[in-house]
Amino acid sequence: MPSPGAVGAQAVAIRVSGDQSEFKGCGFFGAQDTLHDDKGRHYFKDCYIQGSIDFIFGNARSLYVNCEIVSIANPVPVGQRSINGAVTAHGRVSGDENTGFAFVNSTVGGNGRIWLGRAWRPYSRVVFAFTSMSDIIAPEGWNDFNDPSRDQTIFYGEYNCSGSGANTNSRAPYVQKLNETQASAFLNITFIDGEQWLETSK
Repeated sequence: MPSPGAVGAQAVAIRVSGDQSEFKGCGFFGAQDTLHDDKGRHYFKDCYIQGSIDFIFGNARSLYVNCEIVSIANPVPVGQRSINGAVTAHGRVSGDENTGFAFVNSTVGGNGRIWLGRAWRPYSRVVFAFTSMSDIIAPEGWNDFNDPSRDQTIFYGEYNCSGSGANTNSRAPYVQKLNETQASAFLNITFIDGEQWLETSK
């Protein structure tokens, strides 16, 4: 496996491009670009996902429930404020696209100092809810891909998260602290129309 952050060392463990895909109790291991959640509606439950940079990326509409998300980014020396990883890089390119990643009842931990997501495309959409976050999460939480013009179009939200990395007091100004009504659309299988196709809903 390439070292975290190695140049030219992207190594996709899996690419999911089909619609109505379900993964239960699976493990996805890698560093940069581990899980290419490309397109379609997907359901991940009780999964282990490991990586360092943009390790869940793509433009799918996916729900992650009870997943363990582990950063293997290099440890950051005490006193340094550098960022060396990101969990997500969602690729929504238009406000007309009904895509996004939702993480519910999950955990984020491991090594490094990382963002929950960065805006790979201008309308990137990611929500974390009821998720425990360790202190590896940088105070600002998210990154606009160093393009302030995206601040008006990205949708990054957090709802009822916990842990030392979940403090929203220093979050980037474009991050939304969702209320119950705003978060409700992302909290269950209706986000991915799962009541229509998931066997567990029948």
